[in-house]
Amino acid sequence: MSLRQSFFWLFAVLAGAYVVFGLALFLFQDSFIYFPDRAPAVIKDGWPIEEVLVQTDDHETLVAWHMDPQPGCPTMLMFHGNGSHLAKAEWQYSRIHEAGAGMFALSWRGYAGSTGSPSEKGLFRDAQAGYETLIRLGVEPSDIVVHGFSLGSGPAIKIAAENDVRALILEAPYYSALRRAQEQIPFYPMSLLLRNQYRSDQFIPHVDEPILIAHGSTDSVIPVRDSEALAQLATAPVQRIVFEGSEHTTLVRDGLYEDAIWPFLKPIYTDCAFGTSAEATAL
Repeated sequence: MSLRQSFFWLFAVLAGAYVVFGLALFLFQDSFIYFPDRAPAVIKDGWPIEEVLVQTDDHETLVAWHMDPQPGCPTMLMFHGNGSHLAKAEWQYSRIHEAGAGMFALSWRGYAGSTGSPSEKGLFRDAQAGYETLIRLGVEPSDIVVHGFSLGSGPAIKIAAENDVRALILEAPYYSALRRAQEQIPFYPMSLLLRNQYRSDQFIPHVDEPILIAHGSTDSVIPVRDSEALAQLATAPVQRIVFEGSEHTTLVRDGLYEDAIWPFLKPIYTDCAFGTSAEATAL
C-alpha cells in the first residue's frame, strides 16, 4: 500500500469515527444530561409536608412537596438538579422550616414518581406548571422566591423572567448548557447537535427581581466562572457569593442558607424572623 493510500484510509477511519461519535452524541445526549431517580418520594412521619400533584399542559403528572410558611415569610419554589430526588433533601427542608419559610419542591418529569421523560422543553413546562399550581394554592406572586439548583437554575431563570415573583436564587448555575458542551467537546458544532441548550444567558437579562447567585470556588461540575459571566448579563440587582473551598453539592452544608439566602431575603421580608421565631422548629 502506498503512502498516499495509507493517508487516505487513515483519513477515512478518522472521518468515520468522527461521524459515528457525533451521531451518538446527538442520539444519546439525554443520557449525558439527565440522571433520573424514579423511586417514589415518601414523606417521613411528622414532617409538615404534603404531597401535591401538578398537571402540565402536555398532560404529565408531577409530584411536588408543599410546606406552608409562617406569616410574613416567603415560599421557596424549588427546582432540583439533574441527579436529585425529593426525599434526599431533608437537610435543606429542615433549614427552610426552621427559618419559618415555606416551600414547593417540584419533581421533574421522569423523576421521583412524576410521569414522562425529561427534556429542556419538558422541564420548562414543568416549572411553569409548578408556578401556576402554587398560585392556585393561594400564594401571592410577591411571596414566591424561585430557587434553582444546577440543572434547575435554567428553568428558574426562565420562570422569573416570564412571571411575577419576588426574588430569584441561583445555586451553582450554568451560563448555558450549550457553552458547557462547547467547552467540553470543542471539535463538534454543538449548536447544531445539542437539543437541550438551556440558554440561561438569554433569559437572565429579562429578570426584573433581585437575584442571589451562590457558587463554590472549587465546583468541579459547573465552573465558578459560569456564574460570574451570568451575573454580568443580569440587569436586575445581583448579589453573588462565592463559597471558598465549596464543591457543587456542598453549599447547603457550607452555610448557603445561614450566610447567603437568609441575609439576602431578610431586607425583602422584614416581618419574617428567618429562624429566630419560637414557632420555627426543626423537622
